[in-house]
Amino acid sequence: MWLPKPKTLADTGLSRELLFKLILRHIQEDGPQSLASLTDKLCLRGSIVEPLAQELKALQLLEVLATGRAEDAIRYALTNMGQFEAQALSARDGYLGPAPITLEEYRRLVTAQSLGECSVTRERLLVALDDLVISDELVGTLGPALNSRRPLLIYGHAGTGKTYLCRRLNHIFEENIQVPYAIAVQNTIIPVFDPQYHWRSEVRDPDIDGRYIACRRPLVMAGGELRLDMLEVRFDRQSRQYGAPLQLKANNGVLLIDDLGRQAFSADELFNRWIVPMEERRDFLSLANGLHFDIPFEQILVFSTNLDPETIADEAFLRRLGYKIHLQAMPVELYRKVWNINLEKYHLIDAEQLFEFMVEELHMKSGKPLIACYPRDILGIARDIMHFNNQANRPLTRGVLSQAWNMYCVH
Repeated sequence: MWLPKPKTLADTGLSRELLFKLILRHIQEDGPQSLASLTDKLCLRGSIVEPLAQELKALQLLEVLATGRAEDAIRYALTNMGQFEAQALSARDGYLGPAPITLEEYRRLVTAQSLGECSVTRERLLVALDDLVISDELVGTLGPALNSRRPLLIYGHAGTGKTYLCRRLNHIFEENIQVPYAIAVQNTIIPVFDPQYHWRSEVRDPDIDGRYIACRRPLVMAGGELRLDMLEVRFDRQSRQYGAPLQLKANNGVLLIDDLGRQAFSADELFNRWIVPMEERRDFLSLANGLHFDIPFEQILVFSTNLDPETIADEAFLRRLGYKIHLQAMPVELYRKVWNINLEKYHLIDAEQLFEFMVEELHMKSGKPLIACYPRDILGIARDIMHFNNQANRPLTRGVLSQAWNMYCVH
């Protein structure tokens, strides 16, 4: 996506007051700054920053420090009045970083980078999930669900691989997107880029506006720790910065609500919060000062749970989800693949046809389903037992496998 660098203050769409604040804050934090340093910190052209610095000098908030050597760049420093003003600004807003983009620019950006035109084909899905053992039936259901861009519910017994699958959904869309460092809602700055969710691309175009970062499409995940206030703009009194809600950080990517029904609030409260965004593909937010605004709600919204969906949501909301995918026990042939993968992962040797023993003796007699977590976890425990007993290079035995099973399973 082409995002040219703004040439004038008007091109940025930002107010003088906001950029004044950022210039004063950067000098307060890092000491006297040259024009080149200020332009790097704000990610704006010198032709925009220099007139602003001169205006601040005329207002007696900045002064010019010169070394007397022609080859040295002049530096801007805070006057006593500027120091007082910077401290007052810092007490109200602790943001320190590149200049933001406007809310209007952000709306256009997210809409232009929407997943709407990125069709998922069977081949593309299989490549993205090539490290997973999944059935053709699941592939045939998951692909259309992702193409629909409608909210998706994945449910099933604990250990069936729901979270493992969901964590890879953003791998399907390999193209980079542009993420702004921050957005400005009037003169309030809300940081957007979050290294926890946005992975920088190694390729950077020097001609692109520096206020954006090329990133992979994000995967934002929240489980039982999710609180409703994490879906709103919050002001952190310690850092004195606003925090973007999870759905804003997830725009143009995937938002996964894992362990649905395990949160400290009811699922109905979550569903009611998102009825309008799911219908209109935009979300309504507000600042602490009461200012209301809306942002795009452009992401694949995925819910995952090991509870019965009918016990945590009413029929009306389940209809809104569009696609419901039930992950169940695996057929024996797929379960064998998972077994073999984990044998190799843990460097274990199966010389006694222990797979048949695992299925026919351990699973069948206990009534436990063939789900992917058992080979992964039980073979890991078997590896630990063998290392403890100095048997690391010996073949796995029924005795060790049975011991691992009994240590893992609650009887």
